[in-house]
Amino acid sequence: MPLAYFDNAASTKVDPRVAEAMLPYFCDKYANPSALHAPAQECRNAIEIARETIAELLGADDPSEVLFTSGATEGNNTVLNSFSGKLLVSAIEHPSIRGAALCTGRAYIIPVDKTGTLDFVAYAELLKTEKPELVSVMLVNNEIGATQDIERIGAMAHAAGARFHSDITQGVGKRRLHLASLSIDYATLSGHKIHAPKGIGALWVRTGAPLKQFLVGGTHEYGCRAGTSNTPCIVALGEAARILIEEGEVETARMKAQRTRIAKALTEQIPNMQINGQTDGAPHILSVSFRLTEGESVIINLDSEGICCTAGSACSSGGGEISPVLEAIGLSDEWVGGTVRISLSRFTTEAEIDLLIGAMVRSVTAVRNLSGFAIG
Repeated sequence: MPLAYFDNAASTKVDPRVAEAMLPYFCDKYANPSALHAPAQECRNAIEIARETIAELLGADDPSEVLFTSGATEGNNTVLNSFSGKLLVSAIEHPSIRGAALCTGRAYIIPVDKTGTLDFVAYAELLKTEKPELVSVMLVNNEIGATQDIERIGAMAHAAGARFHSDITQGVGKRRLHLASLSIDYATLSGHKIHAPKGIGALWVRTGAPLKQFLVGGTHEYGCRAGTSNTPCIVALGEAARILIEEGEVETARMKAQRTRIAKALTEQIPNMQINGQTDGAPHILSVSFRLTEGESVIINLDSEGICCTAGSACSSGGGEISPVLEAIGLSDEWVGGTVRISLSRFTTEAEIDLLIGAMVRSVTAVRNLSGFAIG
């Protein structure tokens, strides 16, 4: 196992309390919750308790607005496929939105500024000229941690006659949400970003918003998503939500302080480094770029010391192409190749941060020495 794991924006450790909550639903309480007998109804009751807890976390008035999915990718695709008209998506969306939208041939990209903040002038013009049916802008970007004013974005979409969707995956538990009072119609999330297992997520759909069934073959999830309910993982997601309701505010403050500490230390100890995104972005994501430095070599060096980071988003890395997010914020060639993402979780310790800072300084220095780059 690594000495220190800093790739939590890609996936988090399952909280032991979450694992404990889901365990009985594998071998003891294993009935299909769609049946009528008592064991099945016990599973059904557990699912509905989880649904209510997630609705509370999201600030949804009606738990029936929460639909369980396999993750945000399925939820995102479900929402996009519910519309046949024009789509507006931001330039820094997750591939499950940006890629899926572009595949339709009906999508238009909303630009962002150098911090990753939506360009509202361009957005207003696109709303006016393209008259979209749906706008999709994520709450928190997974690569650089840029946060968006989804209330303003949604209000503008509604004023133009469009529905509004937000992938809130990276923002859940990091800020207080009350979806019922926002100008938003759909929201999606994945459990494995909030210490629940992979393969479970939720799609919130405001009552009255149109939704086309994406998975067909049954009447599960109020007739919106066919497939036998994944009881263990749904229970796990509910427990993860419960923990965030009780502890999210405290752990967010802790991660914000840790992020600030890392940024300050690296800025002081490594010349020719810059921080990407907003000054006060997401508390758990820090994107840094080292000028004229090969980021993948830095990552390999860190890995050799038991430090896990990534050279960008785990969903887009390894393809040999520039990240669309880094391209969208206008990061130049001399900086983009040396970009490293550091992401925190509730389990990140101060001792791990000490290890990260020391290893990062050594790694960047070693890579630069090999390349002959003068860092003065």
